[in-house]
Amino acid sequence: MKSYKKYSLLQLIVLALIMTFSASDLFAQENKEIQLTEFLLVVQNSDNNKIVMECKEGCAWKTLSYNLSDNRKPQAIDEYGMTDLNKVNSQEDADLSNFLFTVERKGNRLNFKGVEGTAWTELSFSISPQQEQAINEMGMTE
Repeated sequence: MKSYKKYSLLQLIVLALIMTFSASDLFAQENKEIQLTEFLLVVQNSDNNKIVMECKEGCAWKTLSYNLSDNRKPQAIDEYGMTDLNKVNSQEDADLSNFLFTVERKGNRLNFKGVEGTAWTELSFSISPQQEQAINEMGMTE
């Protein structure tokens, strides 16, 4: 009976150690995910499904302009411009922010999904033609 208790105690100790180290890895990953850097974009909905984004802070680009129709897959945007979600950007520039999000149109709404460098995971809003909306790492702003 004593050997059974020793074996159970050993199992509990090993299990506790595994959980402790696993939890610290999970927290380290969470901290990495919420690292924010400042950026500021102004999104404008132009005529004919054209989206214009102007970067005011934190980007290598100044203006992006592209067509965004209802049936098109989401477009990924990072600090260097339009990109692909499967493409890993190994470049890091201290003068630029590190962010990645996607944008897609659903009817008269623009849907953004934050992938990296944003406090928001999703933003969704309606925007009339020629209307502007500012977005930063925290969400919609003025």
